[in-house]
Amino acid sequence: MLPRIKKWARLLLPNKQVARSAWRETTKAREQVRMSRNVKFKVAGQFRFGEVQYFTRLAVEVDDANEDSDDEDNWHFLDIAVIQMYSLPDEALLQLSSQTVASCTHSEQVLAIDVKDIVSVIAMVPHKPTLPSGLTEERFFMIEKPGLDVSDLGVRYSAYHDEDDEDNADDARIE
Repeated sequence: MLPRIKKWARLLLPNKQVARSAWRETTKAREQVRMSRNVKFKVAGQFRFGEVQYFTRLAVEVDDANEDSDDEDNWHFLDIAVIQMYSLPDEALLQLSSQTVASCTHSEQVLAIDVKDIVSVIAMVPHKPTLPSGLTEERFFMIEKPGLDVSDLGVRYSAYHDEDDEDNADDARIE
């Protein structure tokens, strides 16, 4: 017998923030909505942003289980978040702003991630910038709660890069 699949609307993160989901937030009156469904998460070693559609617990068959057995011990649960992705930040704008304006577009890509990969709740504020390429379009820029790790977007910060560092790169290791 297969265990039931459940979904839920909120998730308490290790940093004590509460991530919410569009599944429940879109059913509430506008004045009751808490815009905490946008999250920063790590996937494939890279920080990404997305809007949580819902959280769910999936029953997954254990790899080494006997295929002929209907035993309930052949299953374990995996908690995931179904997320509608934002694009990667515009590189030129990120560089021009000294890594302070992470400007993205909302994409149609949907991804299921382990809830343990969620780092924090963020705000994605609508704006319409003129990008360094000359293009003006509707975008969102990321704001993270002060005090959290807002400086690590996985992009090297050029202000701290010295040309001499390339020649002595092996000397700068901490052992």
